[in-house]
Amino acid sequence: MEKAVVPNPLKIRSVLVAIDSSKKSVKALEFSFRLLANNREGKLYIINVVNPVLLRVSGDAPQTGIMVIEKQEEEVKAARRLVSHAVAHAKANGILSVEGIVKEADPVRAIIQTADAVKPDLIVLGNRGRGFRRGIFFGSVSQRVAADSPVSVMIVK
Repeated sequence: MEKAVVPNPLKIRSVLVAIDSSKKSVKALEFSFRLLANNREGKLYIINVVNPVLLRVSGDAPQTGIMVIEKQEEEVKAARRLVSHAVAHAKANGILSVEGIVKEADPVRAIIQTADAVKPDLIVLGNRGRGFRRGIFFGSVSQRVAADSPVSVMIVK
């Protein structure tokens, strides 16, 4: 039995969803599936951003810099695995057109630059729940993306 095609009243054609390994980003990913459900022309972009580590190698301990580089490479590999699994999950949930993106950059800047490049109708992010005060002092990615985004942003709780 075929599923009935439900019209999309928001006419969302493309979504950029930013994910990490948190439960909130899983909710954001699954919410983006619902936004694009039954939209054969819909496109989902899944991005994970690895924040680069600034290296400060002194002459006393150069091996410390090597360990940081190796850790960064492991984080990039983990990000690629995460995005690959998310792309497979999206396809299993009926999203026909999915692109996975991994970047090494400041998360806010990378999400905004990707949005500028792919022109999604909406950016979807999970909220880590740090709250307004902690977000101001420690930097909330979702708050900063919402403030600087060229398109609408949905923050999933």
